[in-house]
Amino acid sequence: MNIWTSALVSSFLLLCALGLMAMHVRTWRLARAGKPEAEELDYRYRQFRRRIQSSALLGLMAAAIFAGQWIPVGRVLLTCFFWGGVLLGLCWVGLLALADIWATKHYFGRLRQTYVIEQAKLHAQARRIQAARGNGKAARKSDSSPDDPGE
Repeated sequence: MNIWTSALVSSFLLLCALGLMAMHVRTWRLARAGKPEAEELDYRYRQFRRRIQSSALLGLMAAAIFAGQWIPVGRVLLTCFFWGGVLLGLCWVGLLALADIWATKHYFGRLRQTYVIEQAKLHAQARRIQAARGNGKAARKSDSSPDDPGE
């Protein structure tokens, strides 16, 4: 790979990594300032750690792509270890992404389940109130109009 192409790709990846890290820090500060419950704060902190780590590794991989240009051609063992380390770093980023996907699905799945249960309770309470009031039928009969299809 041409050194200028390598420098361009590395610079782009490094800028992306720095931008992502700045966004993660800003999001973490906003989440913390919102005074969330302990469970949500724990989830947000773990999410912040995973995402900062993956963004930092992206920046490290960008530097490794650029530094890989200066590995001597005859040093096969050094080349294998270097690019093997880069590959392990990329695999770690992939595992962090999978962990983030799983944690997000798990956390919001529990929230959704809680809301569905709460919604069912509210519907049951509304049905009990409607049944106690005669389901509103008495009010409808006294307010009969000529357009009422029930007549």
